[in-house]
Amino acid sequence: MIENNLKELIIQRGYGDVPYRKLAQSIRIDHVSLWKMINGKPYNPSMDMLDKLCGFFNCQVGDILNYKKTGA
Repeated sequence: MIENNLKELIIQRGYGDVPYRKLAQSIRIDHVSLWKMINGKPYNPSMDMLDKLCGFFNCQVGDILNYKKTGA
């Protein structure tokens, strides 16, 4: 399972109180896509979006998305 840690990353980096529309504008990504990722809605981010998120937050993709093995 892929875990989305974007919401936690936003809070850790001090942007927790910034409206998602303003944050999306600063990152230069679609606000609906950001909202879906922040709220854990099903969404497959593009490589371009991940690149912009990583550039803005000065992080690695693994800081945003994390693979967690499920029991099977």
